[in-house]
Amino acid sequence: MRILLKLLFTGVLLELFLGGGGRVFEFGNTTLRILLFFFNIALVGAIYIFRSKIPTYVIQLSLAVISLLAFYVILGWLNGAPFALIAEDVKPLTYFFSVIFFSYYIDSEQRVRLLVSLIKRTSFLMAIAYIFIQILFYFEKIDFTIFYNYVNTQIASSEFYFRGTNGLFFYKGFLYMVVGLIFWIHTDKSKFKGLAIFIITSAMILSGTRGLILMFVILYALFYGIPLLLKLNFKILIITVVLIFGSLYFFKNIELGNKNQSDSVRLQQIQQVIERIDPISFFIGHGFGNGVPIRTVHMEIGYLEVFHKQGILGLVIWFIFFTVLYNAYTRNKNSLAIRKAFFLSILFVILISLTNPFFNNPIGISLFVISMSVFWTLNKTAENQNNFKLIK
Repeated sequence: MRILLKLLFTGVLLELFLGGGGRVFEFGNTTLRILLFFFNIALVGAIYIFRSKIPTYVIQLSLAVISLLAFYVILGWLNGAPFALIAEDVKPLTYFFSVIFFSYYIDSEQRVRLLVSLIKRTSFLMAIAYIFIQILFYFEKIDFTIFYNYVNTQIASSEFYFRGTNGLFFYKGFLYMVVGLIFWIHTDKSKFKGLAIFIITSAMILSGTRGLILMFVILYALFYGIPLLLKLNFKILIITVVLIFGSLYFFKNIELGNKNQSDSVRLQQIQQVIERIDPISFFIGHGFGNGVPIRTVHMEIGYLEVFHKQGILGLVIWFIFFTVLYNAYTRNKNSLAIRKAFFLSILFVILISLTNPFFNNPIGISLFVISMSVFWTLNKTAENQNNFKLIK
């Protein structure tokens, strides 16, 4: 039974790390991610009920999410939002309930290390695959029009964003590719570490995504600070130099499509949100299902969407949640490299959500919930070891 659960856990993680926003593995009107979500909830929920022992943080988070979803559903309905649009806002946030099965699967340091290994390997494979595709484009072994049509009609048009007509594109799953890069930098050494970092960094630059690269650089500038760079920390310095000069050269010489249009759309969203602020909505928002004319459902700037629909209260709630994650990260010092990699990954998602809506949909929520389960497991392990030393 435990072997089967381990295989199921591995399958769930692989789908998350490789499946982007969830639409790649689609079956009719549903997706593999949704099917795995409900199956895992039912399975682990039954196990927890049978054992009559559920971690306290799982109950607390689940009750908090239920309460908040109910409040903003009612608020959206009172403000005239159609139920179809309310449901579109609720669906991604229900992935918080994945804490039910992640809390069960991530129950030991061994499982944590399996998780880290999968993050690193999938990010490396994703980078290799992307670079290989770009090589085929460069040597004209792939026709751009055929590839573009195939991706948009046979895979998922919502998962890919093309940069011009040279074959460069951004895939939503690249978020976990960069998360993997963070883990390669900070976790256990291996003879392939340097090569993996170089390849994933190259793939990140080749994606042509300014926000991805900028936020990665800002992440390390904020976490380590300028003084560390001035002290010539070799590892951080090399990565920073490659990213800055490689990116500058790349963005200067490669056609990446119309960036002014995407910037203009974001500015229009900000303007339309500001126009709709009133004394009540400023504090509690307009509720789920109430968008703006240019974006009736989801916005590119995740925090702007939260403010519009949930007000200052919603932003404060997210801040409290991140504070809880930070406190769990700093509670003990065991497995410090793994802790740091998860926390930096959380910070990266928080930063990238300034320009792209990652933190409030399953691809970002999954990282938060997994990190919470990892910190809880590592803290429990440290506390058990301390208790054993005291008894001894």
